[in-house]
Amino acid sequence: MFEKKHTLIFFFFILTSTALVLFSFMGRWNGGVFNKVDSDGPRSKAMQETYMKGVDYFVLKEKKPYFTLVADEMTNNNSQQKTYFLKPKGYVVGKSGEHINYESLKGFYDKASEKLVLEEQTHLQSESTEAWARKMTYESTKDRVHMEEKVKTKTFHEKEGDWIHIDSEEAFFWPEAELSRYLGKVDGKVLRKMVYEESLYFKSNELYLDLRKSKAELTHDVWMKKQNLTATSRRGEIFLENYNKKLKYFVLYDDVKVIEKVMLDGKFIMRKAFSEKLEGLAGESKVILTGYPKVYQVNDLIKGNRIVLRQNTEVVEVDDANTKFKVE
Repeated sequence: MFEKKHTLIFFFFILTSTALVLFSFMGRWNGGVFNKVDSDGPRSKAMQETYMKGVDYFVLKEKKPYFTLVADEMTNNNSQQKTYFLKPKGYVVGKSGEHINYESLKGFYDKASEKLVLEEQTHLQSESTEAWARKMTYESTKDRVHMEEKVKTKTFHEKEGDWIHIDSEEAFFWPEAELSRYLGKVDGKVLRKMVYEESLYFKSNELYLDLRKSKAELTHDVWMKKQNLTATSRRGEIFLENYNKKLKYFVLYDDVKVIEKVMLDGKFIMRKAFSEKLEGLAGESKVILTGYPKVYQVNDLIKGNRIVLRQNTEVVEVDDANTKFKVE
């Protein structure tokens, strides 16, 4: 009986072993319980990510570094093709070879789109512009910088030696083309290189600055101030090269309203004017009103085809259809 039992066990073992061998060659295993493990689980994620401290990172294009940075910490995610950084600082190289320096508290680089995104205390500096914001995105394929939230900039206009300070809610820069666009609560000033020269202050909802053309275009709720003269309109322009020339330095269009503080008989009065167009000539300290202009000065109403207001004086020059005279 004992031998018969052992014989059965022996034959059962032989059959089981043979079945397992045949199954290993012919059968397919679906993974069993491991088949339910999420591919994005902790183990898979750990295999996809690389973490490093004290990083010196760079990306090559045409065998030359066009994006470099140093960071306190870095996490590289292969599946997302993104690299995340803490306290990144470095530069990107524009299409013209210009270095655009940057730094922030955190950010990431998207390899697929060649896009650098920085957040928190973002600072950028190019050859002509220095800027601060909460968030910055640089797209190398478009040579475009997009800055958002509490944007502050200062731009150097090399031709005239002016500094242009602009704050806004949002801004775009094209470094190679020397173009910039500001959106939302635009508030700025043009500071002349000579301390004694008057600054020009301005506000609008949108501003487009072209340094190559030395021109700024303002739209929507435009406001300008120079010395004691303040004016508003729907649209405006600033010609940066014309400050000391007998040419228009700033122009306002559509529904122009002017308020100016002038001295009359030993006391200050508020002079008001309305027109469709205003041209400001900084070199001659005067503004020219056209398009049904009219001026209110004390109890006088002055009308004409063209009215000239000279700053800091009560004199008003009126050019009518057939006559030209001055009102004091």
